[in-house]
Amino acid sequence: MQDIITIAKKELRSFFTDKIILMQIILLPFAIVFGYSLLMSSMSSSIVEEASKVEKAFYVNAPEEFSKVFDELGIKSADISNIDKLKEDIKNKECNLLVVFPDNFSSSMAESLGNPDKMPDVEIWYNSNNTASTGVYEKTKIVLAELQPKIFTVNRNEGKIKYNFGDELYEFRRMMSTIFPMMVFMAVFMVCMNLAANSIAGDKEKGFLNTMLITPVKRSSIATGKSVSLFVAAIIGSVSAFLGMALSLPKLAESVKIEKNMSYSASQYLQLFAVTITAIFVLTGILLIISALAKDVKQATTIAPIILMILVVGTMLTMNESFSELIDSLGTVNYIIPAWNSMILMQKILQMDYSVVSVIVTCLSNVVFTAITIYILSVLFKNEKIVNG
Repeated sequence: MQDIITIAKKELRSFFTDKIILMQIILLPFAIVFGYSLLMSSMSSSIVEEASKVEKAFYVNAPEEFSKVFDELGIKSADISNIDKLKEDIKNKECNLLVVFPDNFSSSMAESLGNPDKMPDVEIWYNSNNTASTGVYEKTKIVLAELQPKIFTVNRNEGKIKYNFGDELYEFRRMMSTIFPMMVFMAVFMVCMNLAANSIAGDKEKGFLNTMLITPVKRSSIATGKSVSLFVAAIIGSVSAFLGMALSLPKLAESVKIEKNMSYSASQYLQLFAVTITAIFVLTGILLIISALAKDVKQATTIAPIILMILVVGTMLTMNESFSELIDSLGTVNYIIPAWNSMILMQKILQMDYSVVSVIVTCLSNVVFTAITIYILSVLFKNEKIVNG
């Protein structure tokens, strides 16, 4: 045990005395997750603002009850003498919309009751080659449909009775559950990949590993000590990435104008952190094995990203309904597969659709697999051909 601690201390000292490596471990995961989230927040905010903004749209002859709604939407009143000019502006994409109500619109509606042929016609001029024009046109059609005379109401007591049995924040949670697991894993994986490659393949390349192996320290202790040092670095990197995620969620909710409380509880954050850490342990163990099998650092860093790509592609495929149904049909099997289980469970926790049992199964599975990777690494260290490259 003392040899393992000595090796781990030696490796950690080399990490923490190198300012560049230290910044990579502590700051890089946070910067990747938080920076990407800020970019998404900015893009989402711009989209929402653009969707809520109506410019260069006009109406003519609208009755008072219609004009009030149009004014709230930013659609402005225009003089009837400007109709031809506004139509020309719409053709040239200098104007987005023109709504023209016929003369005596209100009285014509009353006269048309029981006689659809005499119903007054509201004309909406727009340009489908102009995205802004099309957007305003669709919104205006919806508004006019809502303002048409009604013969019955739908869900009149919606404020008092909840007719929607689903989660109103489901789509937002689903989007977050696709993005954040992938970003957290990528951020920490990048740090661990470089450290693992240099820890074994790098030492092998420099000839330093052979020097270590001729000391009276057990080879299994060297393998375990290097593993422990990487696990410590992985924990620090995971904390950094996790902080980036926790700070990003409220900002993203704010950017898409979600006013309802969508915060997660302390226990949910702890569960997210637990499944993240155990999955990173699994990935770190695999990275160490790849580093031990590789001839040099270049080969190790070339092979390692394949593992991450498999997880990332799998996570992105969960957005597909048929693939998502296939995953759900596997049930508990999802939580037994190392690393993959954490990806899936992080998604489920962010969607608030999980059980504590799945958390326990996932963490236990990852811990067992991590122990197996350390054992395999110890066996590899006893093989002279592998150690000498």
